[in-house]
Amino acid sequence: MLRTKSGKEVSKIGIGTWTISKDRIDDEVDALKFYYDNGVNFIDVVLAYDDGRTLDVVASFLKQVKREDIFVNCFITWGCSSIQKMEEQIDTYLQRLNLTYLDCVTLHSPAILSFAFEDYVKEIERLKKTKKFLATGYSNLSPSQLKLVADKLDYFEGLYNLECKINEDNGVIATCRNAGGGFYAYQPLRRNRTAKQNYAEVVGLAEKYGKTQNQIIINWLIKHKKIGILIKSSNKSHISENLAALSFDMTEKDYQILDKFRNKEFDNLEVSYTTEPGKIRIEQVANQPIGIV
Repeated sequence: MLRTKSGKEVSKIGIGTWTISKDRIDDEVDALKFYYDNGVNFIDVVLAYDDGRTLDVVASFLKQVKREDIFVNCFITWGCSSIQKMEEQIDTYLQRLNLTYLDCVTLHSPAILSFAFEDYVKEIERLKKTKKFLATGYSNLSPSQLKLVADKLDYFEGLYNLECKINEDNGVIATCRNAGGGFYAYQPLRRNRTAKQNYAEVVGLAEKYGKTQNQIIINWLIKHKKIGILIKSSNKSHISENLAALSFDMTEKDYQILDKFRNKEFDNLEVSYTTEPGKIRIEQVANQPIGIV
């Protein structure tokens, strides 16, 4: 179970920072504070977003909260062309966020590395001993890669939503649970693409419980599948709607309707964990415009 340095349990809803902009810094910081004031104490930060300007927004937000009560996860991301670059990225996060430690450092994907994944694993374990960060995370690993680090895993961020269940099918989620690492899903709503499909199963449950389709999906993921999620919104009304998804329960029979749901188009995608020609990299699967006219 993930915890903050002060010992608080990390919220099952985390804050994604994709599209956060320094051009709207006051509004963005206000939205992040609204999340925090309503119990969300986990934030994802990626150096590559908006040419790094996202870090300035997050730094402004972090000044307004108790550091030990929030979990800050930072990604080793594009531009990691050498082992030396790993530590440089970590130091950049610390400097730009004005922090003395990061709660977790997560590899975005082995595909972004210009050196062997095994060398990354050795180096990140060495760097962890410097106390610049407290936990080790991974993202977008293949089942075989995950097995290599299962005994070192604190956190895993991966693909999982109603339409894309590859990480359940291939055993990644089960491996994370057995290893004691938390699994959080990015794009759990596919940036609202799933709701736009108006699947009969989801529409029916939304009508039955008097909720939105997104609330039905969030509730299923967190309460039934026991998966954490990362969501980005700067709209307080949307944030409140997402958080309210945890205020009700569905019947086991209704949860199973979503368990059994399959999208054949996603199931038939040729997926790669590297850069194989003709295949879609795992982190790009959720972005596919499948079924949307």
